[in-house]
Amino acid sequence: MGIYVEGIIWYLLCLDCLGYNILSWMKGTKIHNQVNHWISDYFPLNRFFGLFYLLMVIWLGFALYRMQIVFGFLR
Repeated sequence: MGIYVEGIIWYLLCLDCLGYNILSWMKGTKIHNQVNHWISDYFPLNRFFGLFYLLMVIWLGFALYRMQIVFGFLR
């Protein structure tokens, strides 16, 4: 099983998605007081957008899994 650029990009997107969701669900607590995502002011921390982002990353991961690009260690 080779290492593909698409897989590396998906893993990076997955890490960003997890970070965004953690920050958006912890917004307003003692742990996290920021209102915006680190990358841009155009994407405020929003739970709905975080859930949508998570679903899109999972959908993309499923497509890459079917193409045997990601999760090669499961086979």
